[in-house]
Amino acid sequence: MVEDNERLALPKRVMDDFEKYCKERGITGEKKEKLLETLRRKFVEKYAYEPGEAIGIVAAQSISEPATQMSLDYNEKVIVKINGKIRIVKIGEFIDFLMENFGYENLNRSEVCALPGYIKILVPSITKDERIEWKRVTEVSRHRVRERLLKITTASGRSIIATPYHSFVTRKNNEIKVVSGNELKIGDRIPVIRYLKENCVAGLKVNEIIEKERIDAYKKPIEKINLDFDFGWFIGAFLAEGNVTKYFVSISNTNENYLNRLRNFAKKYNLNFNEYDNYRGFAKSHDVHIYSKLLVDILRKTCYNEKGEKIVPQFAYSAKEQFIAGLLRGYFDGDGNISVSKHVIRVSSISKELIDGISLLLTRFGIFATKSRNKKESTLHIYYKYARTFLEKIGSDVKEKLQALKRLASLYESAKGKQDFIDMIPEVGDTLYNTAKRVKYPVRYVNNFTKRQRIGRETLKRYIKLFKKRAKELNIELKELEVLEKAANSHVIWDKIVKIEKVNSSSKYVYDFSVEGTETFATFDGIITHNTMRSYTLASLVGSLTKVVQGLPRMIEIFDLRQSYDKSMRIYLKPEYNDREKALRFASEIKETRISDVIVSSSIDLLNMQLEFEFSRKDECMLAYEKIKKMGKVTRREKKLVVKPEEADIKTLRKLKQRVLSTKIRGVDGIKNVIVVKEGNNWVIQTTGSNLKAILADPRVDVRRTTTDDIYQIYETLGIEAARNAILREAKSTLDEQGLDVDIRHLMLVADIMCVDGIPKPIGRYGVAGEKPSVLARANFEETKKHLRNAAIRGRVDALRGVFENVMLNRVVPVGTGMTEIKLDMEKLKQLRKKK
Repeated sequence: MVEDNERLALPKRVMDDFEKYCKERGITGEKKEKLLETLRRKFVEKYAYEPGEAIGIVAAQSISEPATQMSLDYNEKVIVKINGKIRIVKIGEFIDFLMENFGYENLNRSEVCALPGYIKILVPSITKDERIEWKRVTEVSRHRVRERLLKITTASGRSIIATPYHSFVTRKNNEIKVVSGNELKIGDRIPVIRYLKENCVAGLKVNEIIEKERIDAYKKPIEKINLDFDFGWFIGAFLAEGNVTKYFVSISNTNENYLNRLRNFAKKYNLNFNEYDNYRGFAKSHDVHIYSKLLVDILRKTCYNEKGEKIVPQFAYSAKEQFIAGLLRGYFDGDGNISVSKHVIRVSSISKELIDGISLLLTRFGIFATKSRNKKESTLHIYYKYARTFLEKIGSDVKEKLQALKRLASLYESAKGKQDFIDMIPEVGDTLYNTAKRVKYPVRYVNNFTKRQRIGRETLKRYIKLFKKRAKELNIELKELEVLEKAANSHVIWDKIVKIEKVNSSSKYVYDFSVEGTETFATFDGIITHNTMRSYTLASLVGSLTKVVQGLPRMIEIFDLRQSYDKSMRIYLKPEYNDREKALRFASEIKETRISDVIVSSSIDLLNMQLEFEFSRKDECMLAYEKIKKMGKVTRREKKLVVKPEEADIKTLRKLKQRVLSTKIRGVDGIKNVIVVKEGNNWVIQTTGSNLKAILADPRVDVRRTTTDDIYQIYETLGIEAARNAILREAKSTLDEQGLDVDIRHLMLVADIMCVDGIPKPIGRYGVAGEKPSVLARANFEETKKHLRNAAIRGRVDALRGVFENVMLNRVVPVGTGMTEIKLDMEKLKQLRKKK
């Protein structure tokens, strides 16, 4: 939180908008400074959220222009977990699918889909402790592309394509920070997944991949395949050395241990196989043909992409470690090579997607690989610091490769001055220097790391071990070690940016997730990215300027008591319900939900002259049935409803369909959308739409603090005094946001006039001004011809008792001395003059 408002540097885009606003309106000098001070205060008080604060049920709570631009390219692949299973999906294709099924709302040129509570989509997210945890996606959004995108490439060969205002995670002074994409520069470091923990799936259900009719046709149908080491090894071997025909799977290799494991796999599953020598390449090879239509179909469905290139099957990402270890061993024993002289384990493929998948699987063991690409193929490089982990967790069946692995591991352990220039911990601040000083260790050995603000992970671990030992000898407690250990044990590599370029978008839309916690998620390449940026999303700094521009219309709306469609509420909960989960649950309950919001499909059956509706859930289908069962003959089957009116034609069916779709099944009337935000220690529900009476009737609501900007609803629920206070509060708030200082007594007078008769009346023609008894006063205000014509027709008389009508006729106004008449006795006045 910024403590000094005067020194607060507002984002350049916001200042540009502010200067433009002042220039257009001729605002200068002291008035401009006062308005700028108000803008700064609003930025600090309302908009400066820290990572970890809840951003709400609707991602587009941030309605400013920059906020809606924080998105990824359509083709950018991301990691998601659905029903406990990891999937790699194109973010654009995935979000389009969600919006097609769950609908969306148009909010400030963005299309936003708030996901229902029962939809559990998780993504890998970085925590403040630099750990990777699975967090829930609360909503998804998309908007049209307005400019070229940024492609950011890192030293490890990874890349991401996003809008310039998409925000990224960086490390500053041992803390996670967020910056806009257009603020990144070459040399900055962004986080990439090094270790991805997973709750694993033990088996593969065949019917999730192959149609039931096809399974029944197999000679040896199987319902479930155990995802164990052997099956993992077979998948890896196929990805490296295999291909499929119509009737069999063929895998080629010459190593006898490799071939023996392949034979044992076939025997384990009672599969027939044959073997043949082949001379297709430059040297003799050996083919093993395994005859299984089931395996052929599974491999075709899961191990190839739409281009016909091999990929890691989706189910592999959710499997247990033993399956992953088997897959990686089978793949590296087939296609991999180990160079002891170059200190590296390598594997190459013409399929980039396959290499990306293998790289992600390696993170299950904390192994980080770098990538490179030439015109023909992609290559994965594993630095020899991971050789010991590779040897212990994955291993090899090929004698030569196993020996090379062992040499590589021992070589790294005995090497001096070994450095991994990719895995550097940036922005360590003065912590290393201060810790060395406290344990009386010569600071000259750590000065270099402090000056350059980076240190290798393994080097940092050695210093932590050394500092612990010296602290124990000196009998002192080192809290600084917690900061250093957090960095050393982080689940991410801080990968250096080596290239930033502008590219064209692959689609007319760009896409984004909103995620619980630190609002971060990961691409298939493992880059951790942030969906919001503190300077921009925060209920929109530019949005506050927008409200200044709309100040006059809002004042007119208040004083004319106009009923607009954008009324809103701020709902506070009682202390026992003031926590995030309960606030989210309350928000989801009050949001108005209609049948059109929850159906999967709706259709008109012209053959049977009936309507058919399919729902996503049985309970929603039951709710809908209870609401519409009197609209005709309604029958329910599982998740489907059929509505057949007694007498129907096409026109009647269409009208009835719209009536059914618009039927409300739950929620509070008028509450169109909800947002949950944290303000201080309170979880506040902000709504689009208002229904004060229904909300205050809920026992969970704190009735003393809950408000609405609908003055009529306040009057109907709480009475005329509450309405009068609301008029005063809304008018004062609107003027304050404009930086206009109006004496409160003027506003109090207006509010009193509007409410003096016991019901709120507008100031305009249909309220206070329109009810003036004087014809001339009404004509002076508005609709002059109408008032004079009607008065003439009806023979009205104006008694000229008010101010306006007397001024119009150049008469003395009946106020002050004008309200008195002086009478003189002329005879007495003459007598007095004679006496003188």
